[in-house]
Amino acid sequence: MERLAKFVVTRSKVIIVLVALLNVTALISLTRVAVDTDVMGFFNEDNEVYAEYVALTEKYDVSGSIAILIEDDVSLLTGENLVTAYRLQSIAGSLTGVSDAASYLPEEVPLASVVRDLDERLIEQHQEEIEDYIRQAYAPANESLSEDESTGLITLTLDYGADAQAVVDMLRPLLLEHDNVQLSLAGDAVVGDTLQWYLQRILFLLPPAAAALVLLVFYSMLRNVRLTVLSVLPAAFGALWTLGTIFLQGEAVNIVTAISPIFILVMGSADGLHYTTHLLEKLSQHRDRYTVTLETMRMVLKPILLTSFTTMAGFGSLAWSSLEPMRQMGIYVPIGIAYACFLSVVFLPAVLTRLHLPDTHHSTENEVIGFFVGLPSRRTAVLIAVVLLMIVSALNLPNLKVISDPLLYFKQDSDIRRTFDTVEDTFGGALVIIGDVAAPGGLKTLRDADYAERVLDLERDLERVSGILSATSLFDVVLESSGQADYPESPSRVNLVLQRMDEDDLEPWYTYDGLRLTARTNDLASEDVETLRAFVADHPEIRALNGTPILYDELNRLTVQSQVRSLGLALALVFLMLAVVFRSFRAAAYGLVPIAMTIFAVLGSLAITGYHLNMVTATLSAVTVGVGVDYAIHLISSIQYYKARGMGVVAATENALATVSKPVLASAFGLSAGISVMFLSPLHIHTQVATVMWVAMTVSSFGALALIPLFYRRSRFGHNSG
Repeated sequence: MERLAKFVVTRSKVIIVLVALLNVTALISLTRVAVDTDVMGFFNEDNEVYAEYVALTEKYDVSGSIAILIEDDVSLLTGENLVTAYRLQSIAGSLTGVSDAASYLPEEVPLASVVRDLDERLIEQHQEEIEDYIRQAYAPANESLSEDESTGLITLTLDYGADAQAVVDMLRPLLLEHDNVQLSLAGDAVVGDTLQWYLQRILFLLPPAAAALVLLVFYSMLRNVRLTVLSVLPAAFGALWTLGTIFLQGEAVNIVTAISPIFILVMGSADGLHYTTHLLEKLSQHRDRYTVTLETMRMVLKPILLTSFTTMAGFGSLAWSSLEPMRQMGIYVPIGIAYACFLSVVFLPAVLTRLHLPDTHHSTENEVIGFFVGLPSRRTAVLIAVVLLMIVSALNLPNLKVISDPLLYFKQDSDIRRTFDTVEDTFGGALVIIGDVAAPGGLKTLRDADYAERVLDLERDLERVSGILSATSLFDVVLESSGQADYPESPSRVNLVLQRMDEDDLEPWYTYDGLRLTARTNDLASEDVETLRAFVADHPEIRALNGTPILYDELNRLTVQSQVRSLGLALALVFLMLAVVFRSFRAAAYGLVPIAMTIFAVLGSLAITGYHLNMVTATLSAVTVGVGVDYAIHLISSIQYYKARGMGVVAATENALATVSKPVLASAFGLSAGISVMFLSPLHIHTQVATVMWVAMTVSSFGALALIPLFYRRSRFGHNSG
């Protein structure tokens, strides 16, 4: 302790210059900022569901899909609107990365006794005949044109390995060229493209806003602008260094790690606040800067280090997650907290030794502190409040579900949500799954009428599965093109149908041993996915069914798995740390009691609010363990500090509450205020984080201040070395 204090005082200028140089390096790294929103990046390569999806898309040389939604106040079958749809489909279908474009427009139109290819000139000359054909005879139009004909859909299938974002970027200016109808985009690639834009805004706008909120809360306590800013600097620099660490390695941030700087900023700032607060207290007792620094470190160094380690343990438990974004958060946030801790015990003291500090310190005695000092005498009221909280949470826990809807990221009033909802309400869904139908003879299998009928019957059975709106394969195309009620038994008739089809259009639909099946989904739930898996197992004709909805269901399973694993690991790590530092298993248990209560409150609040568990909120229970225990650590350390100076348990507890209550509450509400900046995020999922963190910080801080003194004063443990 003495050596650290002496180093900080005598080498303060060197420390400040070194930190400044590292800040410049981190700022330069921001020129390499990158964002990753691909859901495929969530999985490890050895995940079976992910591997099956990759194999399917590679086999049929297709990837995700993009839907162009067309809306107008009048029918889309008017001449002008038909031309607009034709141009959109033709140009979009020819874009690099697009393998197929389908809509309510037929490729060919029978006029009198002649079948003619559809083009703009044909539309202008025979608009009424084409309108009647689409309305009365063209079956595929039922799936891509609404009943009132005011809403239509053009579905683009992407090549395997295509740059989905590049396709979206090419489509956006194309949509602007047609202002006679309302156009918007939906589909997997659009979710990723929109998230990328949102995450860039979050990355550069929300952390400064969070810092401003934390500064306001800390200033209300310190009443000194300079000291308030200095107390937040270690965490701010820690967040900056963390981004530098990510980008200098060539890594990208994702939906989870994009909020890591906010976590680091608001959670790491507590260390700076505690150091500054206690330094001001020691300043009234000692005038020599070395002595003030040494005594402050004796008071707060152990709790600062321990709270940092427990916070790192809470986040670090996520490093063993099977989900890549959660694993990355479990790596980078602990690194950031370590940076903030180092800066709080080295850089901040170094700066403070070189400044003129206030001669007086405002008394911490107030009604709030008096309330907590008197709580141990209100044991019954405290216990009733705890029991009520636990009962409410326990009653709601059975309602807790795992949600993995890709649209849960977005707020209800967002444009992308409106587009997806329109597609969902009108056509049943914008997300599709693909299947692999066994076809030993490849394209020749289409000539087997008996096998074709079996597959067609199987497709109709598949459409009766909850969550599946429609299923289509080449067998359906041949049947519809033949003009017959039943599948053509004559192989020559099938050949005629295939000869009229463009080879480029056929290619994504078959391989040497299989035919691609495409199914459009509609609110596919987890139980529906299980039904689909059983369906595939019972029907050998379909070798696989997979797609984005299936992948998100797999995220469900991995989220629950990661929640249980990370929470258990976080509790175990924190308990061991407390037991070692406090040299008592009972003290460690006392420290975890408020956290157990907080975990119940967090899970209960997720169920009550309807937020439930998702890839982001699932991290909060483990995070709560590491962060919420900080308040217990500061209080127990303070009680031990005063007992070591000869005070009895009652006096030590009262003095600890008088000293710790205000910084603990300021830290808790400063953290909550900082996290509240997520209410400004364009992503709904971040609003959920902010709401739940308010619950977590309120319960954990009040729980520590109310319960731990009660345990000390009501047990023999208060009279021993613990």
